[in-house]
Amino acid sequence: MSESTSYCPPEGPPHHVVPLYGVTIHHCIAGGDLQKMKDLCVEGEKYLAEHGDVRAALEVLKAEIAKAEAKAG
Repeated sequence: MSESTSYCPPEGPPHHVVPLYGVTIHHCIAGGDLQKMKDLCVEGEKYLAEHGDVRAALEVLKAEIAKAEAKAG
């Protein structure tokens, strides 16, 4: 894989989904294509607007798992 290979959303059908994992974002930055970086940023903002802060929700989930395990234990 060359450094010019970009992991930004590929050209193609608009229904193609690229997961917004950190590696996807970092590869997009490394690719250096300003328009692709802006497009990925817009997709990231849409994701956050639709799904909220996933990291915070995961922490709440972990706390609830701990509570359930304490009751069951």
